[in-house]
Amino acid sequence: MTAESATYWLSINFDESFSDGASHCGLDTEGLALKHRANASLSHAEYRLLNHSNAYDRIDGILALKRAMQTRLEHLDNIYGLKQYPQYKTGGWLAVLEDWGVIRRRMLQRMNRLRNAVEHDGAEPPGKEEFEDYCEVVWWFLRATTSLLTPLEELGLILNTEEHCWFKLEYNPVRIDLQAFLLPENISDSPIPGWCHVDSVLKATPPGRDQYFYKPLPAGTFELEGQISDPTLAEAFVRASLIEIM
Repeated sequence: MTAESATYWLSINFDESFSDGASHCGLDTEGLALKHRANASLSHAEYRLLNHSNAYDRIDGILALKRAMQTRLEHLDNIYGLKQYPQYKTGGWLAVLEDWGVIRRRMLQRMNRLRNAVEHDGAEPPGKEEFEDYCEVVWWFLRATTSLLTPLEELGLILNTEEHCWFKLEYNPVRIDLQAFLLPENISDSPIPGWCHVDSVLKATPPGRDQYFYKPLPAGTFELEGQISDPTLAEAFVRASLIEIM
């Protein structure tokens, strides 16, 4: 491997890493409005469940649960650009979130089919007990995705005692700028299956240069600065950021 090449492949095995610090985006006015709208739709459905019992109330409640879920999905799509990932093409927003380990989608899909049947095909609404189940499913969905509403802007990972990575993350469209101090075995100037392609500048670190904890860097450590703009390639880094905020 030579230091002149501008294209590298980087090991993206973060299983043994831990956070070295992070900063989050906050909710803006539009984000707060979307969050409140999703919660209000769920509250409306729960009101129908607790205070009414006829078929119309259960129909209205199922539609409200669908609105709660749809509002949250649109909010997440605004933040993460879920349509840019390959899972969206085969299963929509829910498929992306399930693949990322955020949710399980079976019950949410079932509720969505029921809502379509009730609203468009004149199907009977669910009974009270089934309606209670769907209220709980949507409650968990909103709860599971709340932390994702304030994504990470910057993330530092310690891969082991000798290697560090810092990421600046933009999600929609995805762009990840990184700086990493890595050992040669975790960098390659030719493709390796499962490794991530990085357009980068690579240089050997001067002997004795201090690391985060002011320890001398091991001999042969490289400093890599680069950018990942392809959503498929950047997804492993997005997943690493999700692990930190969930």
